[in-house]
Amino acid sequence: MTKAMTAWNGYNNYVVQETNQLGDNVKKTARMSFPSDLPVLFFTRDDGRESRDGRSKFTFLHTQLTNNPSSTIIPLKGHHYLHWTRYKEMSEAALKFMGDIEDKRCIVN
Repeated sequence: MTKAMTAWNGYNNYVVQETNQLGDNVKKTARMSFPSDLPVLFFTRDDGRESRDGRSKFTFLHTQLTNNPSSTIIPLKGHHYLHWTRYKEMSEAALKFMGDIEDKRCIVN
């Protein structure tokens, strides 16, 4: 079923166009980060890999965050589709993240 869905969804004209623009889009966003007042939650696969310069996916994602104390990165062991196997942990973390933000808003207001 996964192969059929991938073939159906993964190779339509829009996905092909997006893939062809990937390099340019990465260049356009390379120096961007999220606004400092926007809390951000990242889930990323922890595969232990590092680039030649010692960077990992975690360190790359960290450059996208600002100094918002609510922002966080959660590395999880697993394959690319973390939501297939780690959905319970992700759901719990997302609910906690949103609750923490709501609690901070109540304190400020």
